[in-house]
Amino acid sequence: MPVINFMIPEVLNKQVAKTVRNRGFASKAEFFRMAAFNYLQKDSAEDDMERLNSLTKAIREEVRKKFKGKKLPSLEEQLKDL
Repeated sequence: MPVINFMIPEVLNKQVAKTVRNRGFASKAEFFRMAAFNYLQKDSAEDDMERLNSLTKAIREEVRKKFKGKKLPSLEEQLKDL
């Protein structure tokens, strides 16, 4: 996998670090990969079903990484505060 290095202003670095913590990204690199993926998808001619499948796969991977085999709460438990 190619490596890309770039510098960002400190104020942006702080915002990215906060987003990484709050949104559960594993790293800043993962955040920037997702940002690039989302940006490129906006400009793509890909149809809606393909995009939905790509996003579903990305969500599945995020959930798998975050919960690593832990049992998820039931839907009722997750939505009880709404």
